[in-house]
Amino acid sequence: MKRTAAVLLCCVAGILWAQGGANYTAFGFGQQRTTFGAAYEGLAGAAYAVPSDYLFGIANPALWTQVKTTRIQGGYRFNQQRIEQSGAATAQNNGKLDGAALLFAIDTGRQIAASIGVFPSSSVNYTSLRRFQIELPTVGVLDGSTTYRGGGGMVTAYAGGATRIAQGVAVGAAVLYGFGLISDQTETNIQSEASQRAVSTQNDQIQTLGLRIGLSAQTTSGFGAGIAATMFGPLRVERIQNYQSFPSGQTTPSFDTTFVQRVSSSMPIAIGGGVTYSLRRWFVTLDGEWSPSQVVTYRYSPLAEPSQSFRLSLAASYRGSRSSGASFDDRLTLSGGVFLQRLPVAIGGRALQEYGASVGMQIPFGGAAMIDAALVGGIRGSGLPVREEFFRLSVTLSVGEVWFVPFRR
Repeated sequence: MKRTAAVLLCCVAGILWAQGGANYTAFGFGQQRTTFGAAYEGLAGAAYAVPSDYLFGIANPALWTQVKTTRIQGGYRFNQQRIEQSGAATAQNNGKLDGAALLFAIDTGRQIAASIGVFPSSSVNYTSLRRFQIELPTVGVLDGSTTYRGGGGMVTAYAGGATRIAQGVAVGAAVLYGFGLISDQTETNIQSEASQRAVSTQNDQIQTLGLRIGLSAQTTSGFGAGIAATMFGPLRVERIQNYQSFPSGQTTPSFDTTFVQRVSSSMPIAIGGGVTYSLRRWFVTLDGEWSPSQVVTYRYSPLAEPSQSFRLSLAASYRGSRSSGASFDDRLTLSGGVFLQRLPVAIGGRALQEYGASVGMQIPFGGAAMIDAALVGGIRGSGLPVREEFFRLSVTLSVGEVWFVPFRR
């Protein structure tokens, strides 16, 4: 237990300082996620109705009852973006830890389970440059540039439990605590010895409290379904704004002032669900989620306004054999899927959408240990001024053992 707690604390520290994102994360919360884990990435984000005896996340807490062993999991996620605008292109990449969590299979007979964990639920990481010229009567034309940078995001910690309430039907709930730091910086330079470099920085400490409730059902004929709803209280923000001016070639500011204020914003509800069908070792799922996020006012501007968001995923998996005598190749699980997603931001009144495909693999080793790996590729912002091609690589390690003996009946 001491080693397990130490691993979880180390992962939490890494998540706080290792966010990732893309240029459109300059608005709102950035890239947002409902759950974590490479296995769900390999299924194109489908997670609300995916039963597994080892896999767990936070999309639908009711699915925790399917896990047969007490497990700890953690992972890493690498992001690569290619950004195009007005014929010019650049590449950006970043990586981060992808969540850490514990699941306790308290009673596998009655299907009682509990889980705690933490994962990066939103990611902000962007850099952009705008060049301009100004004309002064006695000086002439001067070249200048403004650089926009941002980073950070929201981390969500959760704790909850799940239990079977009828044959094949389970319910689960989790308390969510969102917290983090989002920083935005604007720096303006004019190429003149008489000019000064202006830098403005905004640091937002954010926090909110929420609840997620889920329901899942499995039938003996191979069909299954799951649904979950998430509700958050108001987002509380402590904002520190700093304005500085630097003489040409100097690192000591000639002007430096700071303002502190507290702001708040409503948070949207989110509803997600999915249906599944299993036939022998084949598994197919249709999964989606929706959020009417127009109520959010945090980090939006006249250029970008909040919009409702949704995701629709179709995925399939061929599950490996669990027989102790099966060959290594026969024990591998392969998955893949396609998805369409509308992000919760509209640029100039036009919705920001992304679409892509995924492939995944599960590699078992050492008894109850699993490695999941997934590749996701897609495009966002088609038809908008900035178009992004993205690629993600996710890897998750999950290990488990029997900690609890089923209760006597």
